[in-house]
Amino acid sequence: MDTLELNWLALNLIPNLGIQTLRQLIQHFESVDKLLLASSEEIEKKCGISEQLAHRIARAKEVSSFQIEQRLIEEFDAELMCLESPNYPPLLKEIAAPPPLIYKIGNLTKIGYPCIAFVGSRSCTSYGKKHTRRLIGELAQNFPNATIVSGLARGIDTIAHQTALDEGLSTIAVLAGGLSNIYPPENTTLAEAIKNQGSLISEFPMGLKPLARNFPIRNRIISGLSHAIVVVEAGIKSGALITAAFGLQHNREVFALPGNVEAATSRGTNRLISRHHAKLIVQAKDIVDELQLSYSRTAQTEFSFEFPQQQTISLSEFSSAQVKILRVLELGTQDIDTLFSQTEIEINELLGFLIELELIGVVQSLEGQRYQLDESIKIDEK
Repeated sequence: MDTLELNWLALNLIPNLGIQTLRQLIQHFESVDKLLLASSEEIEKKCGISEQLAHRIARAKEVSSFQIEQRLIEEFDAELMCLESPNYPPLLKEIAAPPPLIYKIGNLTKIGYPCIAFVGSRSCTSYGKKHTRRLIGELAQNFPNATIVSGLARGIDTIAHQTALDEGLSTIAVLAGGLSNIYPPENTTLAEAIKNQGSLISEFPMGLKPLARNFPIRNRIISGLSHAIVVVEAGIKSGALITAAFGLQHNREVFALPGNVEAATSRGTNRLISRHHAKLIVQAKDIVDELQLSYSRTAQTEFSFEFPQQQTISLSEFSSAQVKILRVLELGTQDIDTLFSQTEIEINELLGFLIELELIGVVQSLEGQRYQLDESIKIDEK
């Protein structure tokens, strides 16, 4: 491992060191190398951070967690890519909060074009399986250099990865935990196959288990890596809709396969289409034709779902983190930096919570990464 990536690894393992603070620190010291050579007193004085955090930064390469992480990386033959690495995925750099460090295992050295994400229900039906296989098969026939991205979850994700392998395409699986923790466990064999014909990637430390809060965070990477997102069979509360929402924020093309109007597994996809948040597709050619047009368009698409007028919501229905966000937005429209400073929620988690609130129609996103409460919402303080 190069010194550059190891330095980023040391900083990435520091608890409570968010990406915004890290960027400010690097700006102050001009490079990661110079930052790690500075004393805790110098860091604290120059950047106005707490004594405890400054001490952790100064000792970042001395702590046992850094040594253990290095051993795990070597044991699993993983690679590191930081924001300054020449092989860091360029599309991923475009998003608002790119992961400062990515772990990768596998043989994929270059992401092919087009890079398409396939996401959908874990409880997919034969309809979803059939058409996922068909669409990826059609892509393979016409675009043998395509790369398929998904999240290694049960259902559509699994079908997408396996079909890509069967069709000879590269595939990338983005994990919601560390690369030493394959989830679900029944996909261990699939993960091994992906290593040979693609890559497993994650922004989380090697040994971290896949926590529920990490899945929305993971979804922004699936979107960020891809030129387009295809949603196949997604219920109203499906995590696939979060990936679609990130795709719209990232100015990616979002497509959805229509389904039976009576099927719960198609309500989310049909809703995306009916609200003009996704383009209806029936064949792979629909995807590629639209991608070829997309580079001539610059309009941003805003994403929101709406409650009926005068919908009253109770704060008791929301998590403590979501309540913090709603309290700040009660004061008026806020940008992402203000929300970050006022809620003290790590930026990647904050983006995930905002997407969830958009999906249920409580929050609206505006241009310039600004957010506001939906005008039809009233908050019940009880």
